[in-house]
Amino acid sequence: MNPLHEGEHLQQSGPSGSEGPSPSPEPGIPPCTSLEEIRGFPTQFARWFFGALTLLVLYYSYEIIKPYLVDIFLALVLFFTAKPLFRGLTRLLFGMRALASALTCVFLALLILVPLVTLVSIIANQALEFSIQVSQGLKSGQLGEWLDVKVNLLKAYLLRLNLPLPPEQLKLEDILQSVLKNASIFIYNNAIGLLKGFTTFLLDLALVLFVAFFMFLRGDDFIAEIKKLSPLDAAHNDMILGEMEATIKATLWGTVVVAFIQGALGGLGFLLFGVPQAAFWGTVMVPASVLPVVGAAIIWGPAVIYLMVKGAMVKGLGLFFFCALVIGSIDNLVKPLLMRGTRSTPSIFVLFSILGGISYFGMIGFILGPLVLSFLLSLLSIYQKTILVPGAVPPVGTPESQKPTSP
Repeated sequence: MNPLHEGEHLQQSGPSGSEGPSPSPEPGIPPCTSLEEIRGFPTQFARWFFGALTLLVLYYSYEIIKPYLVDIFLALVLFFTAKPLFRGLTRLLFGMRALASALTCVFLALLILVPLVTLVSIIANQALEFSIQVSQGLKSGQLGEWLDVKVNLLKAYLLRLNLPLPPEQLKLEDILQSVLKNASIFIYNNAIGLLKGFTTFLLDLALVLFVAFFMFLRGDDFIAEIKKLSPLDAAHNDMILGEMEATIKATLWGTVVVAFIQGALGGLGFLLFGVPQAAFWGTVMVPASVLPVVGAAIIWGPAVIYLMVKGAMVKGLGLFFFCALVIGSIDNLVKPLLMRGTRSTPSIFVLFSILGGISYFGMIGFILGPLVLSFLLSLLSIYQKTILVPGAVPPVGTPESQKPTSP
């Protein structure tokens, strides 16, 4: 072979002797540009500029959606809670997701509005009735006469116990009349405000259900995109989201729903056994049911004592057994079933998370407080498993083949 042609052949085959021309660089990319430089930022200034621009856009995006954050969060709560119902309706309707989402939202609206409208109307009617009775009693003088009788009975009882009487210038009748008058005015104003605020609540509920409708349609895709933005491992992302979803379900079903059931049954028991203002005390029992250890007993216990002191021993015992058996069974049997599969958290931590959440976020803190607590516990669990796990650092003398390699 001619030496000239042999040199051309070697130049075409390359150093390894393989046939064909060498691969040419992609158009538009300098030959000396590294892969990290292509995927990342060319300069440090570009990296800082992108970070500042991202923070600026995030801030204004937050300011835009800030008035609707509570509504979006409540829609997310409904999405996590009613997801099994939506999936069941989707299968029943042969994959028509939009219709299944609409029916799910209609069911949630009825589930929220029917008991709430009933409860608000009962409380408002009783509050207005009490205010009207006090006003009429003050005008006619019958309330003053009734107070004179009660105060005289109290003075006679104090004399029988050899206790000092209040001074003459301290007239208990005037004090009680003033208290009742101010209380009636306060109750009347708040009852009217409760009815007016219910209209605003309906508008907020419509917005929440509107967002929930689209969450049922594309909520899983949205969560998947959020996972892609997280720098954590996929297992850690799944763990955090799983804990948050379980906490939302447990808080809503195991706390809120159980509290409302206990309040409704407590109001029914008060009505059956003759406790006055049964609907009001049943409503008060709802937040009291959240308290650990005592729970709803802090409300129905004094009601039982009231009936017994009044002389209705049979009614008092009946109310005691009704509340102890029926309401107690819900707290001890139904609640553990609804909270099954969640992290076992001490009751005192749950109580402080609820109280602190309400004081910081308002009434929505009833759910946000336990949610923040579950997020903290998830982060601590990840810290324990990834950083404090025993054997993370191989002992001295471990062969190179047995040492863990970084990804």
